[in-house]
Amino acid sequence: MNGDIPAAGDDGGLRAILRALRTPRAAPAVLAVVVATEGSTYRKPGALILLPQQGVRIGWLSGGCLEAELEHAAARVAADGRAHHLRLDTRSDDDLVFGSSSGCRGVVELMLLPLDESAPLLAALRSLERAQALALDLGTDGSGVADDGTQRWEWRATAPATDRRWSLRLIAPKRLLLLGAGPESRPLLRLAHLLGWSVEAVETRARWFDALAAADALHANVEALALPRTRFDAAVVMSHHYSRDRDFLNYCADSAIPWVGLLGPIARRDALLAELDAPARERLLPRLHAPVGLRLGGEGPEAIALSIAAALQRDVT
Repeated sequence: MNGDIPAAGDDGGLRAILRALRTPRAAPAVLAVVVATEGSTYRKPGALILLPQQGVRIGWLSGGCLEAELEHAAARVAADGRAHHLRLDTRSDDDLVFGSSSGCRGVVELMLLPLDESAPLLAALRSLERAQALALDLGTDGSGVADDGTQRWEWRATAPATDRRWSLRLIAPKRLLLLGAGPESRPLLRLAHLLGWSVEAVETRARWFDALAAADALHANVEALALPRTRFDAAVVMSHHYSRDRDFLNYCADSAIPWVGLLGPIARRDALLAELDAPARERLLPRLHAPVGLRLGGEGPEAIALSIAAALQRDVT
């Protein structure tokens, strides 16, 4: 049972770019990679911006002040198929008056790389949906090497060579596992996707399938999970069903998932923990956050989802 792919506007961070790269591209695009920064900058090395030749830019370089120059340079790269090294310096007083007017006082360097369906870089980026990280080595001539730990990709220069190269490490989107569903599931999924998380869910009750439709994958049981349990960064037990939550807690106790949240009041938490055997409790307690969520105020499913998303963002990213 796989959930529908959500609309592009529901995704943030690297997740949004990886989602856009899933579908074969009819027209070439340009990938901008932040390779170095100095001073005050909106994005840091490793940040990606995708600029389709047809379509809307995905990702941000600044608060909007540098995007016009970036898009102009990307149009040239798309037209001639040659990589381009772009250096944007906003430190001078002249820039404040005549340039971007950002006032950020920083330098950001980018490599703009042509990206079509045959590009090894595209295949490397797609591997991040299953890998944990991607090592990336780039030169100002556009040549590069990518390695996800199991596979290696190389591509040739498309611009004049210099002696400058950068080594970057792209970290895959964080992976969240929802164990069970309830009224909080839909808003939590939306918030997690906006924050760039990948989300899988386990649920068998048909009444909750619609609330979980945007999940990256929906499973009937924990044995059907697509990823090993060690590959999730966090899990939230939230079925609103006592025996299901007890079984989910046992699953988490046997896993290496580093952050486990449990929805519900303290008394229910204590009752559930009392039903686990002593070794399971000992394995689980150092990782357990229960009741899950930050105290932000408000009530209802949306407020609870926000409190959980805030805790995940604070503790796990």
